[in-house]
Amino acid sequence: MTALCRAGRLQIVQPSSSTKSLAEKMGCSLVTAAVLESRGGTEKDRDHFLGLDPVPEKSLIDCLDLGSGAPEAAERWKRLPALGKVLVYGDYDVDGVSSTTLAMEICREKARLVRYFIPHRHDQGYGLHESVLRKLLPMGWDTLFVVDCGSKDTGIISMAENAGLNVFVFDHHQPEEGMPFHSSVVNPHGQGGNAAGKALCATGVLWTWARKYGILPEKRLESMKDLAALATLADCMPLTQFNRLLVKDGIGLMRSSPRPGLAKLFSRLGLSPASLSEETLTMKVIPCLNAAGRMELADTAVAVLCGGGGTDGKVETLLALNRKRQTLSGKISEEAAVLLSGSANHVALGEFWPVGVLSGVASRICSVKSAPVVLAAPVNGGIRGTLRVPEGGDAMKVLDPISPLLDAWGGHQYAAGFSVARDKWDDVSTYLEDALSAMEVEEPFLTALDFPPGEISMKSWKEVVSLGPFGNGNPAPLFFVSRTGGEKLLPLGKDGRHLQIESGSERLLAFDGERSRNEISSSSGWLYRPRLDYWRGRERLQFIVDYIVTGDIG
Repeated sequence: MTALCRAGRLQIVQPSSSTKSLAEKMGCSLVTAAVLESRGGTEKDRDHFLGLDPVPEKSLIDCLDLGSGAPEAAERWKRLPALGKVLVYGDYDVDGVSSTTLAMEICREKARLVRYFIPHRHDQGYGLHESVLRKLLPMGWDTLFVVDCGSKDTGIISMAENAGLNVFVFDHHQPEEGMPFHSSVVNPHGQGGNAAGKALCATGVLWTWARKYGILPEKRLESMKDLAALATLADCMPLTQFNRLLVKDGIGLMRSSPRPGLAKLFSRLGLSPASLSEETLTMKVIPCLNAAGRMELADTAVAVLCGGGGTDGKVETLLALNRKRQTLSGKISEEAAVLLSGSANHVALGEFWPVGVLSGVASRICSVKSAPVVLAAPVNGGIRGTLRVPEGGDAMKVLDPISPLLDAWGGHQYAAGFSVARDKWDDVSTYLEDALSAMEVEEPFLTALDFPPGEISMKSWKEVVSLGPFGNGNPAPLFFVSRTGGEKLLPLGKDGRHLQIESGSERLLAFDGERSRNEISSSSGWLYRPRLDYWRGRERLQFIVDYIVTGDIG
C-alpha cells in the first residue's frame, strides 16, 4: 500500500564524487556505496559489509541483559532434576505460537510430558487467566511455562506456585507504571534489563535465555533460530545487531532445512528457498500463521510449526483462514475509513467487526495516515479494542491513565490492546479521542537516493541486500525518481486495484495504487525500493512504490 510524503519532509541525496571514490575503494557498486554513505557508514560499517569483522554471537549475547529474573530462572531450571508434566501457556499471535513451540521443544529435554494451552482470542482474550488456570491446575501439572504474557499477573503466578508448580515466565510486554515483576518472570523490561534486551520479542527472550545460560546444547538451539526469526519479524522488533543476526540465521535455516510444516506452507505459497526473505516472510508467511489465532484457534499454527501427522491439512486450513482474513480486512478498512472521516478521527467502533482482524487493519491505517488509531468491536458483552500509534507516540502511556476503567490491557510502545465493559465504552472512547487528537506525532522525515530504476542492476541490488535484513531499526533504503509527465498508469492484477507506472523501459509497481491514481498522476515523483522476485523459477528485479511525493521539490 502506498503512502503520501510531503516534499518538505523529504531529503533527496545525490551521489557525489565521494560516493564514487568509496565505491572504488570498496570494490562495490555505486548504489551500495551511496546507501552506506547516506547512513553515515563508518569504516567499521564498511568492513562489516565486506565481511571483515564478523561479531561473535557469544559477545552479542553477553551484552544482553534479560532482567534480574533471568539468572534466578536458570538456577532453578538447573536445580530441578526433572520437570514432570509441563503445561506451556502461550498467546495467539506469531510471537505467541513461536514461543509456545520453542518452549515445548526446550522442555521436552527434561519433561515426562509436555502439553500447551493458548487462550481463544474471542472467548478469553490475551493474557494469563485465573479462571482458565483454575480449571487446568487440577489436571496434575508439575511445571507451568508461560510465554508472551504473564508479566502483569503476579497474583495468578503466586497462586500457581502455592499450588506446588514450578513456574517460569518469559515475556517482553511492558509493566504497569511502578509495578515490579514477580520473581519468576524473565522480562528485559524489568529491573536490570538493558536496551539490547528490550529489543527482543518473547521468543527472542526465551531463546537468548536458553543460549546465555546453557539450558540446551548450542547446536540444538541453533536449530530453533527459525522460530526466533519469525517472531522477531512478526512483532516488528527493532533490528539491532543481535536481532539482525537472529533473523539472518533463522532465514538461512528456513532456506536450507525448513520444518516440515513450514516447508509445506512455503510450497503452497509458491515460495522457493531462494525467495525466502524478511519481506516474503512478513508479507506472505506470517499473515498465514497469524490467521489461525485471529480467525479461529492458534493451535493450527502451532501444529504447523511442530509438524507431525496431519500437517498438510493444517496448512490448507491456514491458507483458507488467511483468505477469509484478507476479505474481512478489506471490508473493515473501507468501513473504518468512513467512520474515521466523521466527527471522530481516531476511534472507531464496528458493531459487527470480528475483533481478530482489527490489529492488522489498525496497523495499516496508522502506517498510511501516520496517525494514531483505535479500532474496537463487541466481544462477550464487552468491548475489545486495539490501539496503534506511529513513531513518536506511546500506546502504553495513552492507556495507563484509564487503566482503572479497563478490564484488561497491555502491549508495547506502538501497539496495545484493551478490554472494557460496554457501559464504560463512552467514557473510554471520549478519552481516547481527546488523547489521540492531542498526541504530537511528527511526520517522519525520509531520506531517498536519487537513482532511476534503470541504474540499479540485479547484481548491485544483491550487494545492498547483504546490508539487511531490513525492517524496524534498519529500514530498506528508498530511492527517488521524479515524474516527467509522460508516464502511463496501467492497471495491474485481475481486479485492477494495483497500478503499473510505465516510463519508457522503466516500470514501477504501486500496490493499491488505483485508490491514489489522482495523487500519483499529479505528484512530484515517487519513492520506491527494489525487490528481488521469483516467478516460475526465474529471478527478476521489481521496483515497488512506497510513497507518493506531494508538493514541489526545492
